[in-house]
Amino acid sequence: MPKYKPKGCKCGRKDTVNVTLANGSCGGASPIPEPCFDVCTSPICGTPQYLTLLAPVVYDEIGINLCRQITLAADFATTYPTAESATAEAISVAFSTAPGEAPVITPINGRPNCYSVTLQSLTVNFAVKLYDCAKRILAVLPVSAVYLPASGTADYTYFDEDTNPSSVELELYAPYGVSYSAANAAGPVINYVGFSTGASAPAQGLNMIIIPKVLSFDPATGEASMGLTIYLKSIYYSQYLIPHNGRAVVPKGSLIPQEDSVCMEFVSGSLLDREIKPLELGPPKNEENLKNECEDSRGCCCPPPSPMVPAPPTGTTGGEGTGDSPQTPPTPSTDNPEHDVDIEIDAASLHVPNDSSASLLDTLARLGNS
Repeated sequence: MPKYKPKGCKCGRKDTVNVTLANGSCGGASPIPEPCFDVCTSPICGTPQYLTLLAPVVYDEIGINLCRQITLAADFATTYPTAESATAEAISVAFSTAPGEAPVITPINGRPNCYSVTLQSLTVNFAVKLYDCAKRILAVLPVSAVYLPASGTADYTYFDEDTNPSSVELELYAPYGVSYSAANAAGPVINYVGFSTGASAPAQGLNMIIIPKVLSFDPATGEASMGLTIYLKSIYYSQYLIPHNGRAVVPKGSLIPQEDSVCMEFVSGSLLDREIKPLELGPPKNEENLKNECEDSRGCCCPPPSPMVPAPPTGTTGGEGTGDSPQTPPTPSTDNPEHDVDIEIDAASLHVPNDSSASLLDTLARLGNS
Protein backbone atom coordinates (compact mmCIF):
# COMPACT_ATOMS: atom_id res chain seq x y z
CA MET A 1 0.00 0.00 0.00
CA PRO A 2 1.31 3.50 -0.76
CA LYS A 3 2.55 5.41 2.25
CA TYR A 4 1.91 8.80 0.71
CA LYS A 5 -1.48 10.40 1.34
CA PRO A 6 -2.30 13.51 -0.69
CA LYS A 7 -3.04 16.62 1.31
CA GLY A 8 -5.69 19.10 0.32
CA CYS A 9 -7.05 16.89 -2.43
CA LYS A 10 -9.63 18.97 -4.30
CA CYS A 11 -10.26 17.10 -7.51
CA GLY A 12 -12.78 14.45 -8.47
CA ARG A 13 -15.48 12.53 -6.65
CA LYS A 14 -17.15 15.50 -5.00
CA ASP A 15 -19.85 16.33 -7.55
CA THR A 16 -21.14 12.85 -8.22
CA VAL A 17 -24.52 11.84 -9.55
CA ASN A 18 -26.46 8.94 -8.08
CA VAL A 19 -27.82 6.53 -10.63
CA THR A 20 -30.33 3.76 -10.07
CA LEU A 21 -29.39 0.17 -10.66
CA ALA A 22 -31.49 -1.97 -12.94
CA ASN A 23 -32.84 -3.99 -10.01
CA GLY A 24 -34.30 -0.88 -8.37
CA SER A 25 -38.07 -0.56 -8.24
CA CYS A 26 -40.28 2.47 -7.72
CA GLY A 27 -43.23 0.42 -6.41
CA GLY A 28 -41.29 -2.07 -4.30
CA ALA A 29 -37.96 -1.83 -2.51
CA SER A 30 -36.03 1.37 -2.54
CA PRO A 31 -33.55 1.67 -5.43
CA ILE A 32 -29.90 1.04 -4.62
CA PRO A 33 -27.81 4.17 -5.28
CA GLU A 34 -24.47 3.78 -7.01
CA PRO A 35 -21.98 6.63 -7.43
CA CYS A 36 -21.13 7.51 -11.04
CA PHE A 37 -17.73 8.97 -11.87
CA ASP A 38 -16.69 10.38 -15.22
CA VAL A 39 -12.93 10.94 -15.21
CA CYS A 40 -13.24 12.95 -18.42
CA THR A 41 -14.88 15.74 -16.40
CA SER A 42 -13.70 15.02 -12.83
CA PRO A 43 -10.17 13.56 -12.64
CA ILE A 44 -9.56 11.12 -9.79
CA CYS A 45 -7.41 12.59 -7.04
CA GLY A 46 -4.74 10.68 -5.14
CA THR A 47 -2.25 7.94 -5.88
CA PRO A 48 -2.99 4.43 -7.20
CA GLN A 49 -1.93 1.18 -5.60
CA TYR A 50 -0.21 0.14 -8.82
CA LEU A 51 1.34 2.11 -11.67
CA THR A 52 1.31 1.11 -15.32
CA LEU A 53 4.75 2.11 -16.62
CA LEU A 54 6.25 1.99 -20.09
CA ALA A 55 9.91 1.38 -19.31
CA PRO A 56 13.02 0.64 -21.40
CA VAL A 57 13.90 -2.93 -20.42
CA VAL A 58 17.29 -4.52 -21.07
CA TYR A 59 16.72 -7.92 -22.69
CA ASP A 60 20.39 -8.77 -23.16
CA GLU A 61 23.76 -7.06 -22.75
CA ILE A 62 27.47 -7.72 -23.11
CA GLY A 63 30.53 -5.62 -22.37
CA ILE A 64 34.18 -5.44 -23.43
CA ASN A 65 37.23 -3.44 -22.29
CA LEU A 66 39.59 -1.60 -24.64
CA CYS A 67 42.65 0.58 -24.06
CA ARG A 68 45.02 2.80 -26.08
CA GLN A 69 47.39 5.75 -25.67
CA ILE A 70 46.04 9.27 -26.29
CA THR A 71 47.85 12.61 -26.63
CA LEU A 72 45.74 15.20 -24.86
CA ALA A 73 47.27 18.34 -26.42
CA ALA A 74 50.35 19.57 -28.26
CA ASP A 75 53.00 21.36 -26.14
CA PHE A 76 51.18 20.10 -23.09
CA ALA A 77 53.84 20.90 -20.48
CA THR A 78 54.11 24.49 -21.71
CA THR A 79 50.37 25.12 -21.91
CA TYR A 80 49.43 23.37 -18.64
CA PRO A 81 52.54 23.44 -16.43
CA THR A 82 50.61 22.88 -13.17
CA ALA A 83 48.56 19.91 -14.36
CA GLU A 84 48.85 16.93 -12.00
CA SER A 85 45.92 14.62 -12.86
CA ALA A 86 43.09 14.10 -15.33
CA THR A 87 39.64 12.51 -15.63
CA ALA A 88 37.56 11.80 -18.72
CA GLU A 89 33.92 11.59 -19.76
CA ALA A 90 32.67 10.05 -23.00
CA ILE A 91 30.42 12.61 -24.70
CA SER A 92 29.56 10.87 -27.95
CA VAL A 93 30.70 8.22 -30.42
CA ALA A 94 30.74 8.29 -34.22
CA PHE A 95 30.42 5.13 -36.30
CA SER A 96 32.41 5.07 -39.52
CA THR A 97 30.43 4.90 -42.77
CA ALA A 98 33.40 3.97 -44.97
CA PRO A 99 33.18 0.63 -46.77
CA GLY A 100 34.59 -2.12 -44.59
CA GLU A 101 34.67 0.11 -41.49
CA ALA A 102 30.98 0.51 -40.56
CA PRO A 103 29.44 -1.70 -37.85
CA VAL A 104 27.90 -4.89 -39.19
CA ILE A 105 24.62 -6.16 -37.70
CA THR A 106 23.28 -9.42 -39.09
CA PRO A 107 20.78 -12.01 -37.85
CA ILE A 108 22.32 -15.37 -37.13
CA ASN A 109 21.23 -18.12 -39.53
CA GLY A 110 18.98 -20.66 -37.86
CA ARG A 111 18.77 -18.50 -34.73
CA PRO A 112 16.28 -15.75 -35.64
CA ASN A 113 16.17 -14.16 -32.16
CA CYS A 114 19.91 -13.46 -31.98
CA TYR A 115 22.14 -11.04 -33.88
CA SER A 116 25.84 -10.90 -34.58
CA VAL A 117 27.32 -7.40 -34.14
CA THR A 118 30.78 -6.51 -35.43
CA LEU A 119 32.23 -3.27 -34.02
CA GLN A 120 35.12 -1.41 -35.69
CA SER A 121 36.41 2.13 -36.25
CA LEU A 122 34.72 3.82 -33.28
CA THR A 123 35.59 7.51 -32.93
CA VAL A 124 35.00 8.42 -29.28
CA ASN A 125 34.79 12.09 -28.27
CA PHE A 126 35.96 12.80 -24.72
CA ALA A 127 35.78 15.72 -22.32
CA VAL A 128 39.07 15.51 -20.40
CA LYS A 129 39.32 17.56 -17.20
CA LEU A 130 42.75 18.66 -15.98
CA TYR A 131 43.44 19.27 -12.27
CA ASP A 132 46.32 20.82 -10.34
CA CYS A 133 47.74 19.48 -7.08
CA ALA A 134 44.85 21.04 -5.12
CA LYS A 135 42.24 19.34 -7.37
CA ARG A 136 41.24 22.63 -8.97
CA ILE A 137 40.06 22.39 -12.59
CA LEU A 138 42.53 23.95 -14.99
CA ALA A 139 40.77 23.17 -18.28
CA VAL A 140 38.30 20.89 -20.01
CA LEU A 141 39.82 19.57 -23.23
CA PRO A 142 37.84 18.10 -26.14
CA VAL A 143 39.77 15.01 -27.23
CA SER A 144 38.89 12.44 -29.90
CA ALA A 145 40.37 8.99 -30.40
CA VAL A 146 39.64 6.04 -32.67
CA TYR A 147 39.26 2.62 -31.09
CA LEU A 148 39.17 -0.68 -32.99
CA PRO A 149 41.11 0.93 -35.90
CA ALA A 150 40.77 -0.49 -39.38
CA SER A 151 43.85 -1.69 -41.21
CA GLY A 152 45.44 0.97 -43.42
CA THR A 153 44.15 3.98 -41.41
CA ALA A 154 46.26 6.51 -39.49
CA ASP A 155 45.03 5.27 -36.11
CA TYR A 156 46.15 1.73 -36.93
CA THR A 157 49.45 2.63 -35.22
CA TYR A 158 47.57 2.18 -31.94
CA PHE A 159 46.50 -1.32 -32.93
CA ASP A 160 47.10 -4.00 -30.32
CA GLU A 161 45.74 -7.49 -30.74
CA ASP A 162 44.97 -7.81 -27.02
CA THR A 163 43.96 -4.30 -25.88
CA ASN A 164 42.81 -2.55 -29.07
CA PRO A 165 42.14 -4.96 -31.95
CA SER A 166 40.79 -3.94 -35.35
CA SER A 167 37.32 -5.35 -34.64
CA VAL A 168 35.29 -7.40 -32.17
CA GLU A 169 32.28 -9.63 -32.82
CA LEU A 170 29.51 -9.90 -30.24
CA GLU A 171 26.24 -11.84 -30.06
CA LEU A 172 23.05 -10.41 -28.58
CA TYR A 173 19.61 -11.82 -27.90
CA ALA A 174 17.20 -9.34 -29.57
CA PRO A 175 13.78 -11.02 -29.89
CA TYR A 176 11.96 -7.88 -31.09
CA GLY A 177 14.52 -6.94 -33.71
CA VAL A 178 16.77 -3.92 -34.24
CA SER A 179 16.30 -0.30 -35.28
CA TYR A 180 16.88 1.03 -38.78
CA SER A 181 17.91 4.35 -40.27
CA ALA A 182 15.11 6.20 -42.09
CA ALA A 183 13.07 3.03 -42.65
CA ASN A 184 15.99 1.52 -44.56
CA ALA A 185 15.75 -2.20 -43.85
CA ALA A 186 19.27 -2.66 -45.18
CA GLY A 187 20.77 -0.25 -42.64
CA PRO A 188 20.39 -1.43 -39.01
CA VAL A 189 21.83 1.06 -36.54
CA ILE A 190 23.20 1.23 -32.98
CA ASN A 191 21.92 4.02 -30.73
CA TYR A 192 24.58 5.61 -28.51
CA VAL A 193 23.42 6.71 -25.06
CA GLY A 194 25.78 9.48 -24.00
CA PHE A 195 25.82 13.04 -22.72
CA SER A 196 25.35 15.08 -25.86
CA THR A 197 22.16 16.80 -26.99
CA GLY A 198 20.00 14.38 -28.94
CA ALA A 199 21.97 11.32 -27.81
CA SER A 200 21.15 10.91 -24.14
CA ALA A 201 18.18 8.50 -24.15
CA PRO A 202 17.79 4.79 -24.90
CA ALA A 203 15.91 3.67 -27.99
CA GLN A 204 14.26 0.49 -29.18
CA GLY A 205 16.81 -1.97 -30.48
CA LEU A 206 20.59 -2.00 -29.97
CA ASN A 207 22.12 0.60 -27.62
CA MET A 208 25.71 1.40 -26.70
CA ILE A 209 27.03 2.96 -23.49
CA ILE A 210 30.72 3.88 -23.00
CA ILE A 211 32.46 4.50 -19.66
CA PRO A 212 36.07 5.80 -19.88
CA LYS A 213 38.83 5.84 -17.29
CA VAL A 214 42.24 7.53 -17.31
CA LEU A 215 44.56 4.66 -16.34
CA SER A 216 47.80 6.66 -16.42
CA PHE A 217 48.73 10.29 -17.07
CA ASP A 218 52.11 11.89 -17.81
CA PRO A 219 52.02 15.67 -17.15
CA ALA A 220 55.36 16.17 -18.92
CA THR A 221 54.16 14.85 -22.29
CA GLY A 222 50.37 14.99 -22.00
CA GLU A 223 50.14 11.29 -22.77
CA ALA A 224 47.35 9.26 -21.14
CA SER A 225 46.36 5.63 -21.22
CA MET A 226 42.59 5.76 -21.77
CA GLY A 227 40.61 2.66 -20.94
CA LEU A 228 37.07 2.11 -22.24
CA THR A 229 34.27 -0.15 -21.10
CA ILE A 230 31.79 -0.60 -23.95
CA TYR A 231 28.35 -1.97 -23.14
CA LEU A 232 26.14 -3.22 -25.96
CA LYS A 233 22.49 -3.79 -24.94
CA SER A 234 19.25 -4.84 -26.61
CA ILE A 235 16.53 -2.63 -25.14
CA TYR A 236 12.78 -2.60 -25.75
CA TYR A 237 10.01 -0.54 -24.18
CA SER A 238 7.74 -2.84 -22.19
CA GLN A 239 4.67 -2.13 -20.07
CA TYR A 240 4.67 -3.24 -16.44
CA LEU A 241 2.29 -3.01 -13.49
CA ILE A 242 4.32 -2.18 -10.39
CA PRO A 243 3.58 -1.26 -6.75
CA HIS A 244 5.11 1.90 -5.37
CA ASN A 245 5.79 3.69 -2.11
CA GLY A 246 4.01 6.91 -2.94
CA ARG A 247 4.90 10.15 -4.65
CA ALA A 248 8.34 11.65 -4.15
CA VAL A 249 8.50 14.82 -2.07
CA VAL A 250 10.76 17.39 -3.74
CA PRO A 251 12.78 19.56 -1.32
CA LYS A 252 12.08 23.25 -1.83
CA GLY A 253 14.52 26.10 -1.53
CA SER A 254 13.02 29.03 0.38
CA LEU A 255 13.51 32.74 -0.19
CA ILE A 256 13.39 35.28 2.64
CA PRO A 257 10.37 37.50 1.89
CA GLN A 258 11.21 41.19 1.69
CA GLU A 259 7.66 42.47 1.35
CA ASP A 260 4.13 41.35 2.03
CA SER A 261 2.65 40.51 -1.35
CA VAL A 262 0.83 37.63 -3.02
CA CYS A 263 3.90 36.91 -5.15
CA MET A 264 6.19 36.64 -2.13
CA GLU A 265 3.61 34.53 -0.32
CA PHE A 266 3.54 32.14 -3.28
CA VAL A 267 7.33 32.01 -3.65
CA SER A 268 7.71 31.26 0.06
CA GLY A 269 4.90 28.68 0.04
CA SER A 270 4.77 25.04 -0.97
CA LEU A 271 5.68 23.76 -4.41
CA LEU A 272 2.87 23.18 -6.88
CA ASP A 273 2.18 19.54 -7.66
CA ARG A 274 -0.62 18.03 -9.70
CA GLU A 275 -2.12 15.07 -7.88
CA ILE A 276 -4.36 13.70 -10.63
CA LYS A 277 -4.11 9.93 -10.41
CA PRO A 278 -3.42 7.80 -13.50
CA LEU A 279 -6.05 5.20 -14.32
CA GLU A 280 -5.50 1.70 -12.96
CA LEU A 281 -6.30 -0.23 -16.12
CA GLY A 282 -6.02 -3.69 -14.61
CA PRO A 283 -7.80 -5.48 -11.82
CA PRO A 284 -8.95 -4.99 -9.14
CA LYS A 285 -10.09 -1.45 -9.99
CA ASN A 286 -10.42 -1.48 -13.81
CA GLU A 287 -10.77 2.28 -13.83
CA GLU A 288 -10.84 2.47 -17.62
CA ASN A 289 -14.59 1.91 -17.18
CA LEU A 290 -14.83 5.36 -15.59
CA LYS A 291 -14.58 7.00 -19.03
CA ASN A 292 -18.35 6.78 -19.31
CA GLU A 293 -20.56 9.82 -19.38
CA CYS A 294 -22.71 9.94 -16.26
CA GLU A 295 -26.49 10.16 -16.59
CA ASP A 296 -28.43 12.58 -14.43
CA SER A 297 -31.17 10.52 -12.80
CA ARG A 298 -32.65 13.23 -10.62
CA GLY A 299 -35.94 12.86 -12.55
CA CYS A 300 -36.55 9.37 -11.15
CA CYS A 301 -40.18 8.56 -10.31
CA CYS A 302 -39.26 7.48 -6.80
CA PRO A 303 -40.04 10.32 -4.36
CA PRO A 304 -37.44 11.18 -1.74
CA PRO A 305 -38.00 9.47 1.64
CA SER A 306 -40.10 11.40 4.17
CA PRO A 307 -38.10 12.90 7.00
CA MET A 308 -38.51 11.26 10.39
CA VAL A 309 -40.58 13.35 12.86
CA PRO A 310 -39.47 12.91 16.48
CA ALA A 311 -42.20 11.68 18.86
CA PRO A 312 -43.37 14.07 21.63
CA PRO A 313 -42.22 13.34 25.18
CA THR A 314 -44.50 10.94 27.09
CA GLY A 315 -46.14 12.20 30.32
CA THR A 316 -48.82 11.06 32.85
CA THR A 317 -51.67 13.17 34.20
CA GLY A 318 -51.90 13.98 37.89
CA GLY A 319 -55.58 15.10 38.07
CA GLU A 320 -58.83 13.29 37.53
CA GLY A 321 -60.29 14.25 34.16
CA THR A 322 -59.15 17.87 34.14
CA GLY A 323 -57.46 19.32 31.02
CA ASP A 324 -54.80 21.16 32.98
CA SER A 325 -53.61 18.21 35.05
CA PRO A 326 -49.96 18.43 36.04
CA GLN A 327 -47.37 15.88 34.90
CA THR A 328 -46.02 13.44 37.46
CA PRO A 329 -42.43 14.28 38.47
CA PRO A 330 -39.70 11.64 38.10
CA THR A 331 -39.84 8.79 40.57
CA PRO A 332 -36.81 8.76 42.84
CA SER A 333 -34.59 5.70 42.86
CA THR A 334 -35.30 3.15 45.59
CA ASP A 335 -32.09 1.17 45.24
CA ASN A 336 -30.99 2.49 48.63
CA PRO A 337 -34.04 2.92 50.91
CA GLU A 338 -31.93 4.53 53.64
CA HIS A 339 -30.85 7.34 51.35
CA ASP A 340 -32.99 10.45 51.43
CA VAL A 341 -33.91 11.99 48.09
CA ASP A 342 -34.88 15.60 47.71
CA ILE A 343 -37.70 16.24 45.23
CA GLU A 344 -38.01 19.64 43.61
CA ILE A 345 -41.56 20.59 42.59
CA ASP A 346 -42.32 23.48 40.32
CA ALA A 347 -45.01 25.50 42.00
CA ALA A 348 -46.38 26.62 38.67
CA SER A 349 -47.16 23.02 37.77
CA LEU A 350 -49.42 22.48 40.81
CA HIS A 351 -53.19 22.91 40.55
CA VAL A 352 -54.10 24.97 43.57
CA PRO A 353 -57.83 25.30 44.29
CA ASN A 354 -58.93 28.63 45.66
CA ASP A 355 -61.75 27.44 47.87
CA SER A 356 -60.06 25.01 50.34
CA SER A 357 -56.70 24.71 52.10
CA ALA A 358 -57.55 21.06 52.83
CA SER A 359 -57.46 20.29 49.10
CA LEU A 360 -53.96 21.80 48.89
CA LEU A 361 -52.73 19.61 51.76
CA ASP A 362 -54.31 16.53 50.18
CA THR A 363 -52.56 17.21 46.87
CA LEU A 364 -49.16 17.61 48.54
CA ALA A 365 -49.69 14.36 50.46
CA ARG A 366 -50.49 12.46 47.27
CA LEU A 367 -47.39 13.81 45.51
CA GLY A 368 -45.15 12.80 48.37
CA ASN A 369 -46.46 9.22 48.38
CA SER A 370 -46.17 8.70 44.60
